[in-house]
This record gives sequence, C-alpha cells and structure tokens, in this order.
Amino acid sequence: MATQSFDIGKGIFWFFIRFGERPAGALWLMLFQTLCVLALMGVGVVVMGPAYLNLFELIGADATGHLADAEAARLVLDVMMPFLTYGFLIVPVTLLLAVMFQAAWLRFLTKGEIKPVIPLRLGGDELRLIGVNLLYLAVAVMAYFGIVTVLGLFGFGAIMMAQGGGDSAALGVGAGLLIGTGVLGVLIGLVILGVRLASAPALTVLDGRLRFFESWEASKGVFWALLASYVVVYVLMGLVGGILGVIVQLILLAAFLPMIIEFVDMADHGRMADPDAVLASLQSSFTEPGTIVAMIAGFAVLYAIQVLLEGIWHSVGAYNAVRVRSSGEGEAGDAPVLGKDHPMGASPSEG
Repeated sequence: MATQSFDIGKGIFWFFIRFGERPAGALWLMLFQTLCVLALMGVGVVVMGPAYLNLFELIGADATGHLADAEAARLVLDVMMPFLTYGFLIVPVTLLLAVMFQAAWLRFLTKGEIKPVIPLRLGGDELRLIGVNLLYLAVAVMAYFGIVTVLGLFGFGAIMMAQGGGDSAALGVGAGLLIGTGVLGVLIGLVILGVRLASAPALTVLDGRLRFFESWEASKGVFWALLASYVVVYVLMGLVGGILGVIVQLILLAAFLPMIIEFVDMADHGRMADPDAVLASLQSSFTEPGTIVAMIAGFAVLYAIQVLLEGIWHSVGAYNAVRVRSSGEGEAGDAPVLGKDHPMGASPSEG
C-alpha cells in the first residue's frame, strides 16, 4: 500500500483534529498536567518560603549596615540550603514528569488514546522515550562539536584571508562572506537534522518500539511540507502565546497595582523609600489573598497555554508518524526498514 501524501493542513491542525475526536479527554489531560505543576509549585512554596523570608531579612539587615560577618554567613546559609535541597529533589522529578506527559500526549496524538482516570503511566512508552531523548542529546552533543569544528575552520580561513596581502577592504569582505557562509551552512544543517528526526518520539509511541533514525526515512520526500508546517505552527504559537501572555501579565499587574502606586507616589514626592517599609510592603502584597489567588490563577493559565502550545508543536511529528504508518509499512512488530540514502545505511535485504 502506498504511503499517504502529506497534507499540510492536517500537519498544522492535527492537534485540533484529535481534540475534536476526544475533547473531554484532551481537556482532562491538560488540566491534570497543570494541576501536577501547580502541586510542584506548592511544594516549592512550602520548601522555599522560609528561604525567601530569610532573604528579606538578609537584605534588611544589610541595608542597615550593622550586619556582623558571622550573622551574615548564617543568613546566607539559611537562604542557600532550601534552594539547593529543592533543586536536588525537583530536577529528577520534573524530568520524569516531562517524559510521562510527553508519552501521554503522544499516545493521544498518534492513537487518540488517553489512559483512564490518571493519564500518566511509567512503563514501556516512557522508558523508550527516555532512550529517544538521550539519543537526541547525543546527536546534539555531536552536532555541537561539528558546529565548533566547521565554524573554527571557516574562522581560521577568514583570518588567513584577512592577513594576506592585497586590497584589505576586499579581503575583509571575503572573510566576512566566508564566515557568513559557514554560519548559514550550520543553520541549514541544523534545520534539516531537526525536521528529519522530529517524528522519532511519535514513531516510538505508535510502534511500541524504540525508533530514532527511522524518522529520517519517515520524512523522506515530505521535508518541505514538514518544514512549512513547523514554520506555520511556530508563528501561530508565537501569536497566540504572546497575546494570551500579555493578558495574563496585565491581570498580575493589577494584583500588584496598590504597591506600585505607593512606590510611584513616593518617587513623585521625592521621598526615599525606607528599606524596612519596602520589605514590609512586599511581604504584605505577597500575603494578600487577592494577590495569591491572582498569582495562582495567572500561573495556571500561563502553564495551560504552554501545555496547549506544546501539544500543537508535537502534533506535526505525530501526524507524520500516523501518515507513514497508515500505509501498513513498518507497523509495530515489524523490523525497521531504512532506505539506501539513509545516513546509517540501508537495512539488509533478504535473499
């Protein structure tokens, strides 16, 4: 069966196509992810709250100029320890949750599947995605050293050209063109690499097996359509995210408006702000119920927007994976088949 042609419209709006099929499930997944992040933020507030209070105390004591060295060292330690402890604990938890949510969204985008009640799982999909992300990291590291090498060679050539004899202006222009060509080549290479490997996570979830370089084969013949889809999605994400982000920022600004008005009034009358008064005003603003509610609601809306935009971004690669697998080629359980033009070489044929 022939592979379906790439429909740019579906590539751009695949998230909304899936959303229309299961709106309640998609909204629950979005809400659940937002609640998990808010819970992590709540833990952070509990753990980090004393640190911020100690930071205010340190700033106030330092402003008076009567802070002894031993006391300053104690306050700095009191400020730093919660940050270090929270960071040590939260980083692995955040990374694990990120992979679990990546798997949940890809199951939805490729199979239309959302696990009941709690949409998160820690199983084969998640472990395979960890492998895919580690392979992305390995490719990124190799690409970094490749970029450094290429730009170093072009830069060395430009220096040699600039130090040569002859017309200095012409040599300078030539050196600039040489460096520009190197940078342009690197950017083009990164775009090609990123687009052609972008379907790997979706293929991994859809096939139930680790897929990475198979994404190169899956993007064969549709690179420009994939690139156009990603460009349009990126522009739409920027517009939607920017507009909604400004609205949320205005809401948060309104919550802190009384404190801002007070500081502006002090500046208009030429009065110097007393450090203790500033700290008291800040503490009062952060403990006002209205401010707390506005901050929680603002962060929740901002993160929900981020979840939506991430889902839309993943949907391009997910659509391409579904398109390729809809032909029946390379389904779960089949060995991956790589073409002769694949950078890893062609798969062996029977005979």
